Amino acid sequence: MAMTARVLLLGGGAVVAVVVVFVLGWLGFPVPFVVAWMIVLLAIGVVGRQVFFDEGAAWPPAKPTRPSRGSEVSRMAWAINTRTGVAGHLVVRRVQGVLRRRLAHHGLDLDDPEQHARIDAILGDGVRDALRRREVRRTDIELVLDALDRIPNDLEENR
Repeated sequence: MAMTARVLLLGGGAVVAVVVVFVLGWLGFPVPFVVAWMIVLLAIGVVGRQVFFDEGAAWPPAKPTRPSRGSEVSRMAWAINTRTGVAGHLVVRRVQGVLRRRLAHHGLDLDDPEQHARIDAILGDGVRDALRRREVRRTDIELVLDALDRIPNDLEENR
């Protein structure tokens, strides 16, 4: 409510109150009695406008929701340190998972030492070990992703 509207409302209420006091005083009611009843009615009106119960609150209260953590892509993007180029474990695990699935699709196991030579022949030298370093860098991730793009759809020609 604007300030001028409040001033007009209070001013109009005061004028009505003075008129009611004069009219009831002219009819024979004692002025302190009329003023006291006007104060009581005003107090009842003010209390009647108060909100004592929140109608939106229900019992039992709703279970708190988990805060939003952001998308998977944004979390992975923040997992690479832009200053040092070191990739976080989230990115490394995700790229390792993709590499394992792509190789498993073609019957190869990244952890099987007997298949390392064949995997190196498909991916290229150093690609398999790029994700096993102590500090995996952005360039290592790019190397592995480029090698994943080069994996042929049909590995029959490499057998």
